[in-house]
Amino acid sequence: MKNTFWLFAFIAILLLNSCNQTVVVDKNNPLKNELWNYEQHQDFEVPIEDTTIHYNIYINIRHSFHFEWRNLWVEVNTQFPSGKKLSKRVNLALSEADGKWFGDCSSDDCFIQIPIQENALFPEKGNYTFSISQDMRVNPLRNIRNVGLKVEKALQIKAED
Repeated sequence: MKNTFWLFAFIAILLLNSCNQTVVVDKNNPLKNELWNYEQHQDFEVPIEDTTIHYNIYINIRHSFHFEWRNLWVEVNTQFPSGKKLSKRVNLALSEADGKWFGDCSSDDCFIQIPIQENALFPEKGNYTFSISQDMRVNPLRNIRNVGLKVEKALQIKAED
């Protein structure tokens, strides 16, 4: 009976560790007083060792139920290891038309992880820097608690339509 317990514990630990091996970065930056100013760029460094596999890229947002909009416009700037830069404006949907929040919500808190690029290829090895800034018409943006970035290895490539 004792050996069976240790076998199951060992298998559980292996499974938990193997799940996290696909995650390259999963970091969330808290915003002071739940305010996000234009000047407050949220920066994330992503080390890429393997340029032959695909990655999924997500933006994490934690907000209050008091957030006033159904969506959140952000500017995502990517700096490659070589210094090359790309910029992309992204619309993050946070709720349905009827106001029901997407994501995991409880009490006065919602967390949502929104894919911004699936099956991405990184052409260079090294450290990429992602800088996310709010691009709404209001400054500062209120009731945003955390902004984050998650990059994970894609499990399989989806067929193109």
